[in-house]
Amino acid sequence: MEKRDLYLEKISSQIEQYNAKLAGMRGKVNEVNADMKLEYLKQVEKFESNVDDLKGKYEQLRKSSESSWEDMKKGTEKAWNELEESIVKATKHFK
Repeated sequence: MEKRDLYLEKISSQIEQYNAKLAGMRGKVNEVNADMKLEYLKQVEKFESNVDDLKGKYEQLRKSSESSWEDMKKGTEKAWNELEESIVKATKHFK
């Protein structure tokens, strides 16, 4: 399998994990203290937006030509890193 295919497979797998985590977070909304619920929902929505951004970058990367793939990969990695940071923040804040 090519390096590109492996990278795309890794991102796809990670998106599936993020979707599962997002579903779990949405399921815990009722467990959050009423005072924190609005902030929690904002964090969930931000996380969801970041996942959607990564999905979009993934699709662009998947459809990109060999010549533009490296540039597209950099944008995808940026979106991925931002998503990871938002997850860490939300997880620490609402534990």
